[in-house]
Amino acid sequence: MTQQEFNNLSKRYLEGKTTAEENQNLLEWHKNQAGYEIKKLDEPQKKKLEKDIWRGIQQQLPTRTRKLTPWVIWLSAAAATFLGLYWFFFFFFTPFHATQAPITAQQTEQVGIELSNTTSAEQKVTLEDGTTVLLKQHSRILYDKNFNKTRREVYLTGEAFFEVKRDENKPFIVHAGALVTEVLGTSFRIKPIPQSNAIEVVVKTGKVSVYTENPNRNNDHNGVILTPNQRVLFNESSQNIIPSIVENPVPLDRLETAMPQLIFESTPLQTVLNRLSSVYGIEFVITNPKTSECQITADLNGLSMFTQLELICKSIDATYEKRGTVVFINGDGC
Repeated sequence: MTQQEFNNLSKRYLEGKTTAEENQNLLEWHKNQAGYEIKKLDEPQKKKLEKDIWRGIQQQLPTRTRKLTPWVIWLSAAAATFLGLYWFFFFFFTPFHATQAPITAQQTEQVGIELSNTTSAEQKVTLEDGTTVLLKQHSRILYDKNFNKTRREVYLTGEAFFEVKRDENKPFIVHAGALVTEVLGTSFRIKPIPQSNAIEVVVKTGKVSVYTENPNRNNDHNGVILTPNQRVLFNESSQNIIPSIVENPVPLDRLETAMPQLIFESTPLQTVLNRLSSVYGIEFVITNPKTSECQITADLNGLSMFTQLELICKSIDATYEKRGTVVFINGDGC
């Protein structure tokens, strides 16, 4: 029985739609599983939970028929079967979360290590390679117990911000559903957007390769390279990857040089845009060569990038538009 077949069968069992033969198949499948680390309760907890389950079953019985009629005997047998399978589902499929620590780890032979954030606040995790992960509330990552020995690969459910320790010999790979994000050393955020059935990847520093895997063509991936202030939206239904600029671009982190001043006095538009490109790492294209020599006089310090563009364009009667990860300036010249 495959995992999908088991999932479908167990769902039908809980809805009361399985046959006696299918119930037997479930139990046989259970007996044949090996290697899972079963999470046990202590005896008082188990007794209490059993008592609660039986109380719920008793409440479903009509008061007048609580003697041992054939119908009650049948229901009791079914309840016993349910109770046995309940413990099976509880042991094998209930996520484990420690009550003492906000970030919990669980290790099994097949899967590896799971880190879950069970709190209502973002929590920081440091992996063995020095990479730090800010896990959003109710999010988790899963990785192999041999992580960082030959590969650095994690599986993300929910939202997280990664600051990856650079290692040119071992790329860091994050799987989020069907979307794969691969880097050497950089920082980025992966965020699900449930209302649009999409996943967003936003780059803060470095370069990020984002792609979907094609199981039939190992060397053929649908993907893009992202740099700071760029993002992609991956539609999980259509499998489309749409690159764009983030809503509020911020100046790049600069360690060697100071942030350039954005004060211009009769400066050609092309020179102004070159300066903005060095600040934000975004490409600007002037569609009409006549516009490139338009003179700009302005103090753009302390303004957001798109506010800066609005002021520039208004001063020369031009407009701007975003096309993917590039900004185009349209105008008739000066």
